[in-house]
Amino acid sequence: MVLDKPGKSSYESPSSFRIIVLFHTFSKILEKMIAICLLTAVRLKGLFHPNQFGSLPGLSTYDACLSLTHDVRTLQRPCLKVASLFLDFKAGFDEVDNETLARILREHRIPPYLVSWVSSFLGELSCTLIFQGAPGTPAPVNVGVPQGSPISPLLFLLYVAPLHFSVPRGLMIS
Repeated sequence: MVLDKPGKSSYESPSSFRIIVLFHTFSKILEKMIAICLLTAVRLKGLFHPNQFGSLPGLSTYDACLSLTHDVRTLQRPCLKVASLFLDFKAGFDEVDNETLARILREHRIPPYLVSWVSSFLGELSCTLIFQGAPGTPAPVNVGVPQGSPISPLLFLLYVAPLHFSVPRGLMIS
């Protein structure tokens, strides 16, 4: 559903609207079950960097802050200079490419049934916008993971996981 954001002076820009994704309950339960299976498989294969915190059970932003503070203080003790760079993936969920994600999973020997499920889940997405109660025509969605889905944060983390291992020097926390 597309809802007007309150207090906008004009509704001519797409940023003046909020898109709410509505899923069926059974779908969310299935996605959560697959997310648990996939998380178990990728942890066994070491696909996540040890400094990956967000969107993983038992690890939070608070843990990431504690880790960063600890590492900075440890480096400052011998009078080393420390710098930090913070990045934000704007609309990161919208940029996940199904084929690239499937390749990453296959390269790490994730069980084929999970790779097939992820490919099918992302390959069969469509979007129907509803403006003021009137539904439009369904349109296929070729890229991205749906916000509001229980498995989407995990799929995004898997998609960006290779970035962690590509930093030759320094500490990366996500």
